[in-house]
Amino acid sequence: MRDVGAPAEKVAQARFEMVSIGHDEFEALRKSLSAATAQGLYETYRISQNTWYKLRDGKPVKRKTLDQLRARYRALSRSD
Repeated sequence: MRDVGAPAEKVAQARFEMVSIGHDEFEALRKSLSAATAQGLYETYRISQNTWYKLRDGKPVKRKTLDQLRARYRALSRSD
């Protein structure tokens, strides 16, 4: 018998894959940040303060969120 639910579960897992960053990467992000306030985080990286705290504390965030944050960091680095 075919397991109908398995493919959907794999897609859901991939969509919500959780990852964390190292201390060095966090420090590089922090140095480019104007202010670690909700407004400063959103204006700079388009992330919430909760996401920032997770990154700071070494906790995982969604891969998609981290990919978007890294892209924003690279874009800001090129404009300097």
